[in-house]
Amino acid sequence: MDQDAQKAPVKSASRRYGEVTHIRFSADEVASVKATAQLDGVTVSEVVRRLVRANAGELPVATEALRPAILDMTDQLRRVGINFNQVVRAMNDGRIPYDEDIEMALMAVGDLVRQFREELKVMATGSRKTKGAKP
Repeated sequence: MDQDAQKAPVKSASRRYGEVTHIRFSADEVASVKATAQLDGVTVSEVVRRLVRANAGELPVATEALRPAILDMTDQLRRVGINFNQVVRAMNDGRIPYDEDIEMALMAVGDLVRQFREELKVMATGSRKTKGAKP
């Protein structure tokens, strides 16, 4: 029974991430990664994933110190989206004269706002261990 209990977290992580990779580190490298993990309050695996994502050019996951600022920016972008929708509605209702250039510019700005907001949300998700540690 104890073996099954020990396997449950591995199965859960396997379902979440899919692949397992084994990497060799020097003693100094392991100590550095462990220190970083402890400082950030995440697992060693999460530190390695963050390093790989950063090197691959993917979006980083925000640290606990940055998370409030990112969530604030996400909320500000939501507000921009609300204002954006009001302008589009006014244009559709005829309260603002239709202009093809304005429509194209509004669509481009809307796409950028949505993209940036989604990127910020991805950065603010955090690791499972970090989420569980929140009060």
